[in-house]
Amino acid sequence: MKQFLQDYNMVFAMAALGCLTIMMKSIAAIVYYKLICQAEQMGSTQNKYMKALVGKITASYKLKREIHNIKCIVDKSMYNMRFLGISAAGWKNMGIYGIAAVFMVLVSCLLLGVYFHMPYEWHALTGLSATAVIVLLVTSEILFQIHRKYRLLQLQMTDYLENILQPKLEKEYLHPEEEKKYQNEYFENEEQTDQQDEAAASMEDLKLFEEFVEEYLAD
Repeated sequence: MKQFLQDYNMVFAMAALGCLTIMMKSIAAIVYYKLICQAEQMGSTQNKYMKALVGKITASYKLKREIHNIKCIVDKSMYNMRFLGISAAGWKNMGIYGIAAVFMVLVSCLLLGVYFHMPYEWHALTGLSATAVIVLLVTSEILFQIHRKYRLLQLQMTDYLENILQPKLEKEYLHPEEEKKYQNEYFENEEQTDQQDEAAASMEDLKLFEEFVEEYLAD
């Protein structure tokens, strides 16, 4: 075991963890980007999780059951939305998991170093290596903006469900009489407007005809 530590294999392990975490975060960034694009057109999305969510809310309104907390439903759906067996909510924490894993390896490494009486230079190099890996992971978080993409995805889904789908379903299934009344009033107003326009046009034509007759008689 001492030889294993002397060969800096634990340092290589931390570096491997860092690279794996960055790779997973790049995958998460791509996944979130595609989900955000789907959420922007959620009414016609082909994503099975989003379609199921829309169907669930629609079915609830068909049963005359009003939904009061769309955000809670969206948050819950983020845990059911999975890619490679990991939920959408779990992908955003890849950086935290990676930093935690590197830190655990570092602590174990330092404890073993104390136990085997490793030299100061070994401890210093191990600590600096772990610090470099953690700084790289934090930088990748700023670069990929995983948490920002996650919040944007939540916002896009909540916006569609709360401001577009929900009002439509409420009018259609909970208040159909008000919708019918509004439509009748709208078409009545349209008809009255058309009639007024036609009457105004007729009056204008009549006035032009009278002016023409007067000019003709004057000649």
